[in-house]
Amino acid sequence: MNTASSIASILLVSLATGQIAQAEEAQDLHPWLTSKHQFDIGVFYPDRSNKLRANGSVNTDPTPNPLVDFDTELRLSQSDSTFSAEYEWRYGKRWSLRMQYFDSTGQGTAILEEDIEWEDLTFLAGTRASAGSGFELTRFFWGYNLSKKPNAEWGVGGGFHWLHVSAYIEGTAETPSGPSSGRESSSVDAPLPNIGFWYVRSLSPRWAFRTRFDYFNADIHPYDGTFINTSVGLNFQVLDWLGIGANYNYVELDVGVNGDNWRGEVKSRHDGIYVYIGAFW
Repeated sequence: MNTASSIASILLVSLATGQIAQAEEAQDLHPWLTSKHQFDIGVFYPDRSNKLRANGSVNTDPTPNPLVDFDTELRLSQSDSTFSAEYEWRYGKRWSLRMQYFDSTGQGTAILEEDIEWEDLTFLAGTRASAGSGFELTRFFWGYNLSKKPNAEWGVGGGFHWLHVSAYIEGTAETPSGPSSGRESSSVDAPLPNIGFWYVRSLSPRWAFRTRFDYFNADIHPYDGTFINTSVGLNFQVLDWLGIGANYNYVELDVGVNGDNWRGEVKSRHDGIYVYIGAFW
C-alpha cells in the first residue's frame, strides 16, 4: 500500500470513528440539547394578583386614582387554569429563537365596602359591582449559546414581550344627576423589550433541568416600570420524540402607563405550576 492510500485509509477510519462517537454522545444527552425544534403545550395553574389604577381622561386632579385590588375588593377568583405553550427553534450553531404564550382572565361580583374610583366614574360603597380583568403574554427571545460542555448549555440574549392587559368595572356610579348604572373599561397593549439568560443541563438521556430569567426596567414612553418573567423545571423523555415536564413559572409586571386607552398603573403577578407534554424533532 502506497503512502497516499495509507493516509486516505487513516482519514476515513478517523472520520467514521468521530461520527460514531458523536452519535453515541448525542444518545447520552437529553433532546433539549440535541433537537433542532422543541414544542411544549400544557396547562398553567397560576395564583394571580391584580392591582390596577385607571385615571380618567377628563380628570384634572393631579392626585391619581388609587390602586384597585381586583382580587380582594372585587372578589375575582384567586387562581385558574389556562392554556399555555412554548416553542424553541435552534438555527445555526449557537443561535436560537424561543417563544411563549399564555393568558389569564378572571371575573367576580362583590358588594363594595368603599368607593372605588375607576377612570371617570366613582362606584359607590354599599352597592353591587361586577368586574373582570385579563392578562395575555406573548414572548419572543433570541438567544446566543455561550457554553462549551456537551451536557449543558447556557447563554444570553434579548427580545420583547407583547402584553395585553384589560379590566372593567360595572355597577352603580356617582353622576352629576345622582347614582346611575355605569361601566368603565380600559385596555393596553405593551411591547416591552427585555434581556435575559438561560441554563439547560442534561442529567441523563431521559432527565433534564432548565431555567431562564427575563428582565425589563426602563422608561420607554408610554411605559415606565419593571417586568420579570422566570421559569425553572424538569423534563422526562418518554420516547425519542416525546417528553413530559413541569415548570414553576413566575411573571410580575409593575408598570405605569400613560397611553391613549389607559392612564394609570398595572401591578400584576402570576406564579404557579405549568405542566405539559413536549415534542422534539
